[in-house]
Amino acid sequence: MPRQILIAEDSPGQLQLLAELCRKLPDTEVFEASDGRWAMQIAQRHPQLDLVVTDLNMPGMDGIELAQALSHRIHLPALMFLSGDVPELLAGCSRAAEALGFSQIDSCAKPIDPDRLLARVHRLLQGCRPPSRPDIAIALTEIMTGLAHNQFCAFYQPIFNQQNHRAGQMEALARWRHPLHGLLGPQHFIDRLEHDGTIMLLTRRMAQTSLDLLSLNSWTGGMRVSINLSRSLLHDREFFDWLQQEVELRRIAPGQVVLEITETLAFNNLGNTLASLLRMRMRGFELSLDDYGAGNTTLEHVRDLPLTELKLDRSLILDIHRDRRSQGILASTVEMGRRLGLRMVAEGIDNPQDFAYLRQHYPDLEMQGFYLSRPMSAAELPLHLSWSPDGDSASA
Repeated sequence: MPRQILIAEDSPGQLQLLAELCRKLPDTEVFEASDGRWAMQIAQRHPQLDLVVTDLNMPGMDGIELAQALSHRIHLPALMFLSGDVPELLAGCSRAAEALGFSQIDSCAKPIDPDRLLARVHRLLQGCRPPSRPDIAIALTEIMTGLAHNQFCAFYQPIFNQQNHRAGQMEALARWRHPLHGLLGPQHFIDRLEHDGTIMLLTRRMAQTSLDLLSLNSWTGGMRVSINLSRSLLHDREFFDWLQQEVELRRIAPGQVVLEITETLAFNNLGNTLASLLRMRMRGFELSLDDYGAGNTTLEHVRDLPLTELKLDRSLILDIHRDRRSQGILASTVEMGRRLGLRMVAEGIDNPQDFAYLRQHYPDLEMQGFYLSRPMSAAELPLHLSWSPDGDSASA
């Protein structure tokens, strides 16, 4: 099935140029609309659009309104904004689109550079993720059956060190190989397991699988693995006793295990949280604060936690190469993180411009994102443990 691209642009000349450029890509079908309302009519007839390229300033329905309208669809396409306005406006639109639920987002300033735009369109199409399929209704009993039949597995997204161009760490992400619906992401099962109080079953499965990966494969060579902790497990001493036993059984250093918590989780009931985190560090596990920058947490709060790692949320990283506000926030964050002795990871690096900016200004940051590597199965992982200086993934 050809990739479907919808272009919304009120300038006839620009619309023709954009359509001609996109039609140069192989196996693509291009639809044209002169305003947002017409674009929505086309979108309603084509529910599986892969990419929408839209001008910001259009009569009737502008690009932001179009993004809002598209955000209610079951399948969210990749999204690219075009504008001749100030770069900060484009960056703000990208953040708004992310808040609306879009995962593949880019923007391009006018006047259009044909080669640059075509490269960005091609990259967005390559990075299009499967539809989230929120319409699938799955009962808790079906999830439990899936766990009992080993249908759940770990996918891994590498985290790269800039100094040696290799992955020193990988994040374990839960996936469900459903016999009818195919590969399902965590949005289909995590909340149900949390609500039912059975999330430990999945977390143990992810931990065992990840620890086996470290202990049974020589190519991992001291790599760290990140495991996400849920609210119910943070204060569960039995779980951490079990995890310590599993680590010792496989003769893995506890420091190879990075336990990730979110901002909300970290500062809810701070006294008990701090006690739990201290016990984890006493056992030798590393601790990471995920999604830093997405909430209201300050580095003064971070100072009080026994962390070893700070993961900078993608909202700080998106369009960092041209967003001066984000650049200022990132500079102060990195400086304070360095003073606290924290390893810092930039999440959500999805385009070469942000990658190049971070490479130039922050060579000590570790990097994670779709531009460098998507999440993948354990079988694929050995071929994606390094990247060349221009950002292309390379073999291990």
